[in-house]
Amino acid sequence: MAQGRKKSARSFAIPTRFTEGDLTRVERARGLLGLRSRSAFVREAVLEKLEAIESSGIVQVRDLSLGGATKLIDAYLRKRPGRHYVSDIVERLGIEPSVAFEAAERLIGRGRARVGKG
Repeated sequence: MAQGRKKSARSFAIPTRFTEGDLTRVERARGLLGLRSRSAFVREAVLEKLEAIESSGIVQVRDLSLGGATKLIDAYLRKRPGRHYVSDIVERLGIEPSVAFEAAERLIGRGRARVGKG
């Protein structure tokens, strides 16, 4: 057995179709980047896109009712007292912004939260 040889992770093929024009563009770009195959080009492009998405702060929003969002925000605020912006709560809890703002208004109306000073 050769020294320093690493066991590869299991890999899977994803068949993809391109128009003739797009395939020509892929081949041109592959050559410019010095990659050995179209598969290597597509793999690099997909991994770069995944990295961009994962580091961009895109929020996955849950489908919550107003009541569910209100309970979730109330529990969040009880565990983390202090100043919070609704936009931050939207990102952290994944609540639809309009539902989160309405839930915040409901909590303010019930005295469970208050509006901060500018």
